[in-house]
Parts: sequence; C-alpha cells; structure tokens
Amino acid sequence: MRKLKVAFLWHEHQPYYKNDLTAEYTLPWVRLYAVKDYYDTAVILDKYPKIKLNFNIVPALLKQLDDYANYPFSDKFFDLSMKPAKTLIESDKLFIRNNFFHVI
Repeated sequence: MRKLKVAFLWHEHQPYYKNDLTAEYTLPWVRLYAVKDYYDTAVILDKYPKIKLNFNIVPALLKQLDDYANYPFSDKFFDLSMKPAKTLIESDKLFIRNNFFHVI
C-alpha cells in the first residue's frame, strides 16, 4: 500500500487594524490571537515531531505583531483591560460593555 502524502499549510492573516494617522489599533484581534492561537499552534507541533507544517504569515500581520512586541502602541481595548476597575469612568464602562464581548 502506498503512503498518502499530505501538505499542511497554515495561513495566518489579519487585516491591518492600525490607524496610521493616529497610531491606534482599532480592534484587538492581532494581540488576542497572538497570545492565544498563534503561539498554541506552534506549541502543538512539539507533540508531533514527524509532522511538517508550513506557516504563511502575511506582511500586515508581521508588522502588527512587531508593533505589539516593541511597545509602545495605542490600543484602547488593551488600555481599558489594564485600567483598575475603580478608575473606570462611565464612557470606559460603556465602551467595555459594547465592545468586549463580541463572539467570533
């Protein structure tokens, strides 16, 4: 019986969420996926050393990951996440309520 050859290609992409005029990130997805999915995908491969996998990472994603890795950056979602609850003003609370619980 012949072996089946399978190619795994993991295409990592994100839209460009940074507003270059204000230098602010308008959505948190690159940061959130970086600490969750991107890292986990690579770590899982340690359990399967015979599997060969190709990662295709688009330039816009690399640029955004570089921004986050080389703080400072402006990201309202991150800033509000780090702010002590006692110091949140009403507009902060409203932003959190309206934006922090998206289901993707």
